Parts: sequence; C-alpha cells; structure tokens
Amino acid sequence: MKNTLSPTAIRQLNRVVFFLSLIGILMAIYVLQSFIRKTGIVCVTSGCELVRKSPLSYLFGFFPIPAVGLIGYTIIASLAFLRTTSTKPWMLKGMLGMATFGVLFVSWFTYIELFVIKGVCTWCALSAINMGIIFLILIREYRATNNKQ
Repeated sequence: MKNTLSPTAIRQLNRVVFFLSLIGILMAIYVLQSFIRKTGIVCVTSGCELVRKSPLSYLFGFFPIPAVGLIGYTIIASLAFLRTTSTKPWMLKGMLGMATFGVLFVSWFTYIELFVIKGVCTWCALSAINMGIIFLILIREYRATNNKQ
C-alpha cells in the first residue's frame, strides 16, 4: 500500500505549515525584541527571564537565540508561500531541511535550558512544539510525495 496524499491534501498541509511558520515568526519577534531592548518577557513562570539573562542564550556570545528561530521560521514560511504556485521538489526538501535543523536546534537549546541554565522559557517551549509539528507535517508530505511507507 502506497503512502500518498491528494494534491488538495498537500495544499492544505502546506497552508498549515505556512500558518505555523507565521506563528513562529511572531513568537520569535516578540522574544527577540526583549533580548534587544533587555526588557522582561510576559511569561507563565520566571524561566523566561532566567533564560533571557543567561549568556548561553547568545550564540557565539553575541547572536540571540530567538534570531535563529526568526531566520528558520522565515525560510520555512517563504518556501511554503512559494509552494503555492510551484511544486518543485527542492522547495519541500528545503523546508524539511530547515525544519530538521530547527528540531535539532530546539532540542539542543531545551537541553541547555533544563540542565545548564536550569530554567525553561515558556516561549521557547512553545516554539519547540511548533517546530516539531511543522517537522512532522513535512515528514508526512515528503514520504507521500516520494511514495515511501
């Protein structure tokens, strides 16, 4: 039995990925502005502030972690938008590649939050879940378009 999706289902999944990417962009912008302005983040726990103030929340000591999310979500959203008019396979592969990087990155950062910083940012956790959902949707699409089980 082949694992396939109708063109309508693929379009709908692409829209979901686009929408989730836009949500990711908004979350990343909100958290990034607090990093840049060095202001508090509205959060369910005190973990957001603990994480924001940690030097480990900056790649290479100067690049805020939320900027990585902003770049990743923007690339996925852009490719999802382009896929509305084209079915070139490189677009799906690019989205899946970025989502794979995103899942690996948020997994690494969640480990840093839990075991090094010892605090969990609610926004980071939501972003990790969001990226995980995007990744799973794209895996499903990729498998269906390549007729793999």
